[in-house]
Amino acid sequence: MTKLSPQISAPAFGKEGTMHVRVAKRFKFELKKITILLVLFSFLFASSFYIVNLFDIKPKVSDSQITAVPSSDLKADDEKLKNMLGSNNVGVAAFSDWAVANNLSGTDIYSADPDGEGLANYLEYIHGTDPNNADTDGDKFSDKQEIISGYDPDAYGETMTKVSFRIEKIGVVAPMVWSKTDVEADMLKELENGITHFIGTASPGQKGNAIISGHSSNYIWAKGDYNYVFKNLNDLENGDVIVADTVQKNGRIISYKYMVSSKLVVAPDDELIFANTNEPSLTLSTCWPLGTNFKRMIVKAELMKS
Repeated sequence: MTKLSPQISAPAFGKEGTMHVRVAKRFKFELKKITILLVLFSFLFASSFYIVNLFDIKPKVSDSQITAVPSSDLKADDEKLKNMLGSNNVGVAAFSDWAVANNLSGTDIYSADPDGEGLANYLEYIHGTDPNNADTDGDKFSDKQEIISGYDPDAYGETMTKVSFRIEKIGVVAPMVWSKTDVEADMLKELENGITHFIGTASPGQKGNAIISGHSSNYIWAKGDYNYVFKNLNDLENGDVIVADTVQKNGRIISYKYMVSSKLVVAPDDELIFANTNEPSLTLSTCWPLGTNFKRMIVKAELMKS
């Protein structure tokens, strides 16, 4: 009898098993290729985005696209008005004439407060409000309350004072948007129209820290004419001047001048951005470095008193 040896054979995958192996190999190869392409695309996108923001390839905004600051001298700048006036003239009364017209008198007439609202006569004169009436526009809020909060003291209801900023050193002229939210998506929408005032902070020219934000860069396709408004914020130095022009409905234009006192790069939530002050101060904030939002470049400035 012949002894049969056990037959040991390699596993047979068959056609179906071979196909599974090929599919797996093909899948790995395609996955690897896709991963490489994604990495390459991300690198090229990040590089091009940074270069665009670094060199400001996007066309510059023309002067006609920027909200103009109304002139404070109608007689000299508004030719049409001059023609309509003819030989007549228009101007703002001197303080002394204004005081007589409002029956004001006394030894300390500039600092006096006849309507008892906490707004001295010289401030009533500057804002064009009634020194004998604590609520000039009759909207249930005192003139002082409205001025502190950024509302127009001579316009009924919730009319905000128009504000624009000028920074000659870096060529900035931009309107300020009074933000009504701290929701990021809404704030980004507001930045399409200018630089924004952070809700709950001091109004320009008033006691406390007024926080103003603006773009240093943005996506090429992003809407708005102010995507690069604070691109050169880093060029500001101590002693440089920042001007906030406020325009009231009654035609009064009040310009507040701030002098730069410091410049820092901080985290987006650093308390230095939001720290309040006992004196009128300003904080300009923008994303930094260019093309990123990792940090914030902030410029601190103090109101110039003379």
